[in-house]
Amino acid sequence: MAGVRKEDVSLLYSPNKSRNSSNSLSATILEPMMKMEGTTHDKLEHAIIDAEISKKKAFEESLRRWRAEEDAMEAIYTAEASKSLYMEEIYRRKEMEDVLVRQGQELERTKYQHDQLLKELQMIQDQKPALERQISENFHAEKELEEKIIQAVELLIRFKERRDVLLIERDNTIKRVHAHQFRKSVKEDASRLCISHSFDFSFLDIIEATKNFDPSLKIGEGRFGTVYKGIIHHTKIAIKMLPSCGSQSDSEFNREAELLSRVRHPNLVTLMGTCSESRSLIYEYLGNGSLEDHLAGHSKSRALSWKTRIRIAREICSALVFLHAELNCIVHGNLRPDKVLFDANLVSKISDLGIHLFVSQNDCEKSTQKLHIKNDLETDIYLDPELIEGAELSPESDTYSFGLVLLRLLAARPASSVHRDVKCAVEAGNLDSILDYSAGNWPLELADQLAHLGLRCCEEKRVNRPDLATKVWPVIETMKDMSNLSGMDSTSSCPDTTRGQHRVPSHFLCPIFQEVMKDPYIAADGFTYEADAIKGWLNSGHKTSPMTNLELEHLDLIPNYALYYAIQEWQQ
Repeated sequence: MAGVRKEDVSLLYSPNKSRNSSNSLSATILEPMMKMEGTTHDKLEHAIIDAEISKKKAFEESLRRWRAEEDAMEAIYTAEASKSLYMEEIYRRKEMEDVLVRQGQELERTKYQHDQLLKELQMIQDQKPALERQISENFHAEKELEEKIIQAVELLIRFKERRDVLLIERDNTIKRVHAHQFRKSVKEDASRLCISHSFDFSFLDIIEATKNFDPSLKIGEGRFGTVYKGIIHHTKIAIKMLPSCGSQSDSEFNREAELLSRVRHPNLVTLMGTCSESRSLIYEYLGNGSLEDHLAGHSKSRALSWKTRIRIAREICSALVFLHAELNCIVHGNLRPDKVLFDANLVSKISDLGIHLFVSQNDCEKSTQKLHIKNDLETDIYLDPELIEGAELSPESDTYSFGLVLLRLLAARPASSVHRDVKCAVEAGNLDSILDYSAGNWPLELADQLAHLGLRCCEEKRVNRPDLATKVWPVIETMKDMSNLSGMDSTSSCPDTTRGQHRVPSHFLCPIFQEVMKDPYIAADGFTYEADAIKGWLNSGHKTSPMTNLELEHLDLIPNYALYYAIQEWQQ
């Protein structure tokens, strides 16, 4: 009866059906069927419930398995992480063991070196007495060598004196043999010798030399006096007549003059004598004009080439370094282009050294008012600005004046505007626009160096100006070397109307003897000297430069073969 549906059973009891005569029979037949259906239905429900329970149990079992799997995975991950940490710990431990091994080895090496040093120290201590004995022996040997050197120098001096005597005897013999031809030169030599031993001159000598102060012999006039040219004992001289308003006594005047006369340098005008009666100074006469004459175009000689201008800058710097390096530092105090004079070989020499020592500016202020014309106002530009503010004269004052002279050598413009013009040109990057091309084609690198050097020297504050000996001189020396390597002089196309066949190039002359060198040698200061001159200087105990008065780095001398061959070729 399992195939009888519940719906069919319910239809049997439906009130809508027609009741017929067989109702009772159907009821009899269907009753057992309903009972069977009820039993089946109960079983089905029990089966469903059992199925649900089984399903729930299966689900719970699956959940337990899933959770077990999760726990297993987590355990696996934890195990792998522990393994990784374990491996890292093993790696770090191995690294630490390596480090400890290396440190142990380094410690062993250090200990070994320490032991070696101890052994060396012990050896040195053992050798110390022997070394001290050797030093003592060397010291005594050095003393003996010094004594031998002194004896050799004295012997050399005696030989040189003997040689000089023989040379004089030879010259006197030649003069006696050729008396007629050399009578005039002998007379001039005697007059020069007389002047060299006569420092004081009388007022009558001054009147005679200047032809009673003939205006045609006047060659200069300024706030520090008037300059005449003249002749004393057949020698041309320049006489500086100082203002009569000075407050110095005759003894003070003569003492200052005598001190200045002892200052000798190839690039300083030599003070030959004084006349205390007329308060005048007698200098050697240089008739080739001044630097101002050449820069302003007043000189009849050819324009100064850029190489010559660099040489002039070097000569002026050399003289200033020499003055500042003296035991009692000497400041020129009046440097400007018209105080830089030229000899016949165009060697520059600074004049009016220490002129401010003889003239009191306050005492002479009234008497010199008439001299403050345009030219004098122009020269005031060369004065240190801090002097105007009441500062004392110092080496930095010469540095300022030297800076303006450098700018004038570069551009040849008026002193009143040259600083501004050069500075503007440098800042604008067109320095070539203000160069003085009458000097030839300036190498721009050298021109730029010269411009920057001049501007640095012209700083308003003294503390900002470079030191001439340590900062300026090396640059000037480098510029000289660069100009020597630059080939032919760039002004070779300019007409040379003054050079004769017998004109001596200035670099052929020994700075000490002022004669053409026969055996030129280069000293540590970069100058070239006659061998006898520089060796005599060094052998007499000097360890400083004859040109700069600065201490020499070494006393070695190097033959200047290039200059030697050039002199030989020039002489031929």
